[in-house]
Amino acid sequence: PTVAFNTTSSSGLESVASKNLQVDLSAVSGLAVTVDYVVTGTATGSGTDYTLANGTLTIAAGSANNNITIASIVDDLLDETNETVIVTLSNPVNATLGANTVHTYTITDNDATPTVAFNTTSSSGLESVASKNVQVDLSATSGLAVTVDYVVTGTATGSGTDYTLANGTLTISAGSANNNITIASIVDDLLDE
Repeated sequence: PTVAFNTTSSSGLESVASKNLQVDLSAVSGLAVTVDYVVTGTATGSGTDYTLANGTLTIAAGSANNNITIASIVDDLLDETNETVIVTLSNPVNATLGANTVHTYTITDNDATPTVAFNTTSSSGLESVASKNVQVDLSATSGLAVTVDYVVTGTATGSGTDYTLANGTLTISAGSANNNITIASIVDDLLDE
């Protein structure tokens, strides 16, 4: 008989604890059939996103199929891209490979996109302070890099007259909860103002 996956792809939310990938024989055999499999993909194994190592599947004599199980799928709290677990069959014994030798399982992220906002709505400091960091926070750490544009206005004059800070884009790196917009080169002039 030939040995192959029942389907070439499937998916499920990361809240689903495990997933069976069915491997079928084209006909029941009187011999035990074994087939090796290798695990790749964008998801991380060893318990980070799921648990499944390279191995060998046995379909017992008289049986038509068996399952490779992606176990311990982790329902994390990170907003992240969907991730894949790709399982590839090879080296069958007492069978030949059929058409569906690769199955791609997609772990679908179920976490909300975090909100982004200033840590506080106002702050102050003497003009003798050379710079000021204005902290921007995420409501939850994200598995993706977050960017947010900002525009600078106010009664102080930028471009080095009172301070240096131009309109721009702040990036909060994947895995970080915050970053700072820095008002730099605050000028300690001699004017009463």
